Amino acid sequence: MILSESLLTPVDVVVDSREASKNKKIVDELRRRGVTVAVAALNAGDYYLLSAGNGSPILVERKTVLDFVNSIRDNRIWDQAKRLREAAASDGAKPVILLEGWLGLVEKKTKWRITAVLRIIDELTLDWGIPVIPSPNWYATAAWIAAKARSLGETGRKRVLRLRVEKKPPTLRERILYVAEGLVGPTLARRLLEKFKTLRRIANASVAELMTVEGIGEKRAREIYAIFNTEWS
Repeated sequence: MILSESLLTPVDVVVDSREASKNKKIVDELRRRGVTVAVAALNAGDYYLLSAGNGSPILVERKTVLDFVNSIRDNRIWDQAKRLREAAASDGAKPVILLEGWLGLVEKKTKWRITAVLRIIDELTLDWGIPVIPSPNWYATAAWIAAKARSLGETGRKRVLRLRVEKKPPTLRERILYVAEGLVGPTLARRLLEKFKTLRRIANASVAELMTVEGIGEKRAREIYAIFNTEWS
């Protein structure tokens, strides 16, 4: 569920309280454009665009380009994507990642190659079903949110339902996949499991054996091998 409790009045956009405190200029710009905004704690995402029946609600995770790269570096992006998708699904909303800033900063400010970042974007879009929408700056972000919110219908007809969803515990298969995704992301995780069948066999595989999986080169194979064979200290 996206919101922990119902809102008392119809609104166009709910902004997460942490996002609102960090990016007040976006909230102010939304209101300047006539968008009815409420600030509340969201269980996932930064902006929740409500619908009056003109399409599904939209749950937006806003990330600057450098935030996005940092979430890839520490492998948080997949956990965040999973929570975004699950929260959106619980309320019948569509998940979206809004990527703000110039992608050229990736190679200018970090050691990452732009190709690697584009591969993550294509996994999120094609494999996870989470569209990644580019925005050049915060002003464009506010403009898009305002336009999209208006397209979802009139404010007075919008409401937030408090949904009580009994979340089923993950199946054993889902837990196995989740562990594998933590190593290499969703696409390669499935390829590894299709090849080796169990996590134990992945852990016991040699670098050469890991490299037989499509998309896993020597560098990635050595990283996987090191994860399972490096002593914790």
